[in-house]
Formats: sequence, structure tokens, C-alpha cells
Amino acid sequence: MQIKLAEVVEAIDDTDVDTQYWYYIPEERIIIRDDDSIKDKEVIALPSHKQIDDYGTMRNFIEEKTDGEAREWLEESIKGAGAFRRFRMTLDRFGLTEQWYDYLEDVHENIAIDWCDYYGIEYLEDEPFKAKDETPSVEKDIRISPKHNYRFITIDKDNSYGLAYLTRDFRKTLSRFKNEISQCDVDDAVEEINYYLDRKYPVYALSDNGRYIGYIVCRVDDDVVWLESIYVRPEYRRKGVGTILFDKAQNVAEEYGNSTLYLYVHPNNDTMLDFLKNKGYDVLNLIEIRKPYKDETVDTEYTIGDHTYRY
Repeated sequence: MQIKLAEVVEAIDDTDVDTQYWYYIPEERIIIRDDDSIKDKEVIALPSHKQIDDYGTMRNFIEEKTDGEAREWLEESIKGAGAFRRFRMTLDRFGLTEQWYDYLEDVHENIAIDWCDYYGIEYLEDEPFKAKDETPSVEKDIRISPKHNYRFITIDKDNSYGLAYLTRDFRKTLSRFKNEISQCDVDDAVEEINYYLDRKYPVYALSDNGRYIGYIVCRVDDDVVWLESIYVRPEYRRKGVGTILFDKAQNVAEEYGNSTLYLYVHPNNDTMLDFLKNKGYDVLNLIEIRKPYKDETVDTEYTIGDHTYRY
């Protein structure tokens, strides 16, 4: 999912008590929902008029950006009915109108970024570009590569869908270690995430300009914290993202009074085992053992101490 940040900001600018905008997932665009055929699961509500709270923004502007006589007049202007009209007239009187609209635009942009981050919607930023094959006076908009803006997002039932594709891909990766093909689809992934949330497991996604690039699930059993899942998008690997996620999980363990995380790792997962060893995780804790499944072929062996096990 993605959207131009300017389009989200524009929708927030235009939202009022009678107008609500929605992000239409199938077409990755913003709409006013006036079509009964659009299903609830196909849309995400943009911030409402109440959530945007421009009246609160006026109060903050007065407190942060004004003083003296201008502040006194502005504080008086926002009392009672007609506050917005009187506020704008008072801004004009003291020459603060342009400063107010710059301030309001920054607030709306931050609301837009927070909304994109929360729902895992990648936001694209545009800037003018002068093409080499055109005259200097001709400009056109192109997508630029955004700077990395990593933020942790707490996953709950409202934004869990944004994590579904990463969870599906994680299950496919684990299946490959066993030479199996995962049957996990997006609906299965949503069910898995909701299973964790129902049991109050801490679940965090790492966002980069709104796009979820990795996540962790921490399972808490009697104050012992297990790293149930950790996954990083392939294009973000070997760039420090795994360490950021792992450090977050260790912080969760420390909050429960633990000096270590506990993990299950497939013995074929050399990349993860090397990663953990570099983090000081090289103590074998438990061996999980079972009988072969019916018609299962198990031809790989591992030796631990004096014992050999099939896998």
C-alpha cells in the first residue's frame, strides 16, 4: 500500500465536520465513501475532523508562537461561537496569517505521517525535477528516494492487516528450511496476528516512511520473553534493520526483568544462528523432540554431545 504524502495532507486540509475521507486499498487512492458497494475491509478511514482538532492547533499556535498584545487578542478571539472567523481576522490584524498557515500545514503533515506509519501505508514525497532533455523552464514531478525514517509501530487489531503480507512471507521462509511449501495466505496471516494479539503478545512493526519493513512478536510466558517471530523484508537485510528489531525485543525482555531473550531457531537457518552468535546468544537451552509424522521422510542428522537426532 502506498500514497503520495501531499494527497493525504490535502485530504486532511479539506476534512471538516461534514466531510470524511477514506483510503481505498484496491486502487491505493483517497476517496469520499459514497458507494455502498465498497466493503469495510477495502477502506481505511483517514483522520476525522475531531482527530485533526484544528481548534486545539489554534490554542497551541497561540501558546507557542505569540506573546504580548497579539497573544491576548488571539486568546480572546477563540472564545465562544465564531472562533475560527475571529481568529483569522485577528491574525490579519497582527500580520500573523502566513505564519499560522505554515504552522497548520506542518501539523497536518505530521498527522498524515503518523496515520501512514500506523497503517503501514508507504508515503511518497515529490519534488520538482528539471529533465535533462527539456528546457530549464520545464518542470515535472517525479518520485524521489525518501530518507529512511524508521519508527516502531505497536500493532493492534485496527492496523494488523498491514502486517499480513510480511507474516505470510515469514511463514514461507520458514517452510523452505524444511523443503516444504507454505500454504499460508493473507487471511491465515491475519488470523495468526490476531491470535498473538488476543493473547496480549507484544507485536511491533518497523516502519520506513510508512512502509512496514520488518516486525517482531514477543511471547510472554510467566514473565519469560520468547522471540516468537522476527522478519525483515529481503531488500532491507544486511542494513542494520534486523539489529534494530532484535534490540527492541531485548528491551521487551528487560522490561519483564530478564537479561536474555529465548528463541526457537531452525538448525538449517545459518544466517539467524550467525546473527545470534554475534549478539552473544550461543548457549543451547533445550532440545525439542518428537516422533516422525506418518509417511514423513527425515534424512538429515545433527549430533549434539553424545546424541544424534534426525531432522
